[in-house]
Amino acid sequence: MKLSEVFFPQDVAEILELLRKNPDILLLAGGSAIVGSQASRTISLPEQVASIAKVQELRKTVRTEQFLEMGACTTFTGILSLAPTSLPEPLGSVIKAIGNRGLRNIATIGGNLCCENRFLDLWPFLSCMEAQVEFRSPSGSRWASVGHLCGEDNRPLIPKASILSRVRIPLYNYDFIYYRKLGNSLYPSSDSAMFVCMANIARDKVEDFRLVFSGDKAFRLKDKEMSISGKKTSTPRREIRGFVAEYKKAFEEMGLFDPRPFTALLEDVFGRLFL
Repeated sequence: MKLSEVFFPQDVAEILELLRKNPDILLLAGGSAIVGSQASRTISLPEQVASIAKVQELRKTVRTEQFLEMGACTTFTGILSLAPTSLPEPLGSVIKAIGNRGLRNIATIGGNLCCENRFLDLWPFLSCMEAQVEFRSPSGSRWASVGHLCGEDNRPLIPKASILSRVRIPLYNYDFIYYRKLGNSLYPSSDSAMFVCMANIARDKVEDFRLVFSGDKAFRLKDKEMSISGKKTSTPRREIRGFVAEYKKAFEEMGLFDPRPFTALLEDVFGRLFL
């Protein structure tokens, strides 16, 4: 068995230097997503690995009036330890449902977003909430929306030779939050997925409508979200059925999951939003 060379950088500057020397080095914090995706009992790792879990710059949490900012190596347990009023809904409930306590002690928010073979549980929620992520590389840093972690093929798209350093979540409340986890496994599998819808209802209108479905691939129709936002809750049923049909058709054409549970959840959402 070939052994990996393991580095223990002390700060982000050292991580960037390692990336400059070897863009393919594996950045490992909790490692739960990587270990969980391997079928063999023997874990396969690349030639070089950097353990970044204890880099303090990646574990800081800052809260302002507008957003909550967390370092990418903040564990789920660390997130749950924040004051209940600091964490936008429904993230607390979602994180508590991920794995078990042992996994939540090591799994990080950055690792959950940077899984390369599927979208894990937090991505659809943070995408709906228009959260942003900061990526740093030897050539500089940039902010992007969480939605940009989805490529044109609807699969995860993680920037190469970069490190996700911070996650910024707007402190914006939604008064309609609907989500369902599909699949029977406690851990991610080929038959598991997440359906998430968020919106606000004000003056008998549906505002800020967001709907995301994700598993191995992701599904979101931003143009339809814009069309639905601003509609009255008393919008004629025929028009609402038209939106449902458009979503259903687009979902079936993508062919990423059994359309039957998606359609049932879709009809339930629109039935709740529009009287």
